[in-house]
Order: sequence, then C-alpha cells, then structure tokens
Amino acid sequence: RAVTVVSSVSAATAAFRRPKHTHARRVSRSVVTAAAAPDDDTVTFTAPMLQNVRQKVSGFETTMAVSKLPRDDKSDTRRTPAAGDLVSILFSAQTADGELLQGMEDMEEPLTFEVGGAAAMGNPLFLAFDSAVLGMAVGDQALVNASGGEYDPQLLFKVPIGHPEILRLQEELDQPGKGGLHPGATVALSNGNAAVIREMNEDAGFVMVDSNHPFAGAPLNLTLKLVAIEDNPDDDETDA
Repeated sequence: RAVTVVSSVSAATAAFRRPKHTHARRVSRSVVTAAAAPDDDTVTFTAPMLQNVRQKVSGFETTMAVSKLPRDDKSDTRRTPAAGDLVSILFSAQTADGELLQGMEDMEEPLTFEVGGAAAMGNPLFLAFDSAVLGMAVGDQALVNASGGEYDPQLLFKVPIGHPEILRLQEELDQPGKGGLHPGATVALSNGNAAVIREMNEDAGFVMVDSNHPFAGAPLNLTLKLVAIEDNPDDDETDA
C-alpha cells in the first residue's frame, strides 16, 4: 500500500541548509500492520495529525488502516452504532515490534465519543475509531494501524542555535501558554511544514529538528473493543 510521505527533502531544505556532517541518527523499523481480517475488509485513509492546537501547528499526514476482527456472535440482531450515538471503547496500543505501550486494563475508564463527530477532533486516530465502530456490536473488536511512512534521515537537521529559523521559533514560543522551545515540541516551520524538536544543546550550540512524521519508521498498532452504545442525551433535549 502506498504510504503518503509528509514532507519532501526539497520542501524541508527551504527552512534549513543541511550540515555537512550530522551525527544524530535514528534506527528505522519496518512497517508492520496487524492482520487478523481479510485485506478486502480493511478501510484505509489518510488525514493530517493536528499536533498542537494552542500553537496552531498542523501537518504530518498519517495513513490509517482499519479492519474488523471476526465476531464470536454471528447474530444480526445486536445493536450497532448509528450517527449521533455515544459509544465507549477500550483500546490497547503497541509498537510494530510488539512493545506494549498501553493495555486495555490500563485505562481507568473507557473512551466515550459521539459517532460521526470525529472530524471536529482534528486527529486521525479519532477518525479511525469513528470508522472502526461502524457495524460493530458491543464486545466486537477492531484493529487500527497508524503509519507515517519510512523514516528519512535527510529530514533530520542539525541547525545552529543562532540560525534565524531557530531564533524565530524561540521568539514565537516564548509566550504565555506556549511552553517555549524544548525537546519534544512540535513546531511550524516558516515553509509551512511541521517538525519536532529532538534535541537542544546550548553548550554545543545546535538544535536537532526532525521533519519526519512522529510515526515514521515506527507505526502504531491499536486494538479497540466496543463496550457500550448509548442514545445521545442531547438528541432527547432537542426533541423535547
């Protein structure tokens, strides 16, 4: 399956000139999509990941693949969600190499959301959850894979701390509520691309800026379980 790459090398270099020698590196891992349902039952789409609402940073086109696990109960009489219903799900998350990041039992309470309302969240994971629950009944499970393509080391930049782009970002983020420029921060570059600050070394005078998707080379696999379907109480108030 073709995977959308967020930023091209030419676009990224519009903000930075690559150093001749960059020692920082990241190990790339192959993309592995969990498969427990026929390929023709898999729904695939792409959507941008809105990383920071306060700073209005958007980008990182994410490829999502949603597939349903086989039902234990083949009955067609069980309730399935309709647009406007409130559904509750549990989900687990793991890396492509099997490292468990979160188990369903780790959630203090299920995640509840309105079916058909995920677009307002600005997050492809919620779009995938919204897509996954359609046609499911309580107890059914689905698989979600989130991928950012292959990791491109040419999109990792070692930038002098006095570079105009770094100075611009520091001034922009040194505002109340914006948290400042720090490792892990998601930023909007002057060329319109999103990037992540990987390292800041003031003593050595450089900042590592990564224009790769956060999931590049390290996709995220989730298993979700539908645990409740309810009527939306707002619908009752509207009818009244």
